[in-house]
Amino acid sequence: MLKRLCVVLFAITLVAAACSDDNDTDATPTTQTPATTASEPTEPETGPASIAAIDQSGDGSTVTVSSVTLPTGGFVVIHADNEGSPGPILGWSDLLPAGESSDVVVTLNTAISAETTVFPMAHVDANGNSEYEFMPPDVTIDVPATTAEGSVAVLSIVYTVS
Repeated sequence: MLKRLCVVLFAITLVAAACSDDNDTDATPTTQTPATTASEPTEPETGPASIAAIDQSGDGSTVTVSSVTLPTGGFVVIHADNEGSPGPILGWSDLLPAGESSDVVVTLNTAISAETTVFPMAHVDANGNSEYEFMPPDVTIDVPATTAEGSVAVLSIVYTVS
């Protein structure tokens, strides 16, 4: 019994010594910093968005989109035809606010010279810097906006040069 008592007292002494606050100047203070996790980049809000435009004619330097609805600030981008799908970028609008914008005129960097199909597409300003940045395959920051169903907000129209 005395042996057991000695073992218990020894254990209590060790615990007390470990918990004591001695002002030993040789001891290196330890501090604990809260665990942090690297913040993962957040996906931009891409939808719901919608876009509407009609077949039109003009001098080939601009395309007008009847309306576009964006979940956050963004752009209307005009793509050339690539065998029935959106192809190279012909031009893009200035930054548009979230919500609906009407009669958006997009000045083309590359003019249309003959009747062709073009693809107006909604894009979101994913990094919020108010500059259009989507030139695949190298730059793909300002991604296409999506409809409520999850598809890209794009349509095709026929443009006739008059």
